[in-house]
Amino acid sequence: MEWTALAATVVGAVIGVGSTLVTDRVSWRRDTSERDRETLLTEATQFLEALTEARDVISDASRSQDLPADERAQLARAAFLSQGVHAKQYRLELLATPEVAESARDAAQQLLLYRDAVVAGHLRDDPECAQARRAFREARQKLMTAMRSSLGRT
Repeated sequence: MEWTALAATVVGAVIGVGSTLVTDRVSWRRDTSERDRETLLTEATQFLEALTEARDVISDASRSQDLPADERAQLARAAFLSQGVHAKQYRLELLATPEVAESARDAAQQLLLYRDAVVAGHLRDDPECAQARRAFREARQKLMTAMRSSLGRT
């Protein structure tokens, strides 16, 4: 047997095994990246839902003129806890880019300021409530833009 045939067989085997390993590695990396993106999407969606539901409770409290001020305040205070806003924010921050994490903190802070305006006794149409609501909407929009960018959906 010629040595060139043996060498060609060995080189062919090395190339075959090498290309299989490279293909498997690329496939594994793509699958891992897709799973990470789906996990981030899930956490982002859950945080946005919690923000929205808490905002709805706060907004309802600000509209409830028939309720005594202390009951409106109690409703508004309970919004964050009942929706798990902070827990969902922390889970998102563990996975998100620094830009998304900062935007999430800002959106939660703006919602807290809206809640505080209602707790202070302001009703929905009062300037303090309207300004806090607008600031929250802007922060939420900034967060959603950062999330889209992070998820590759600009």
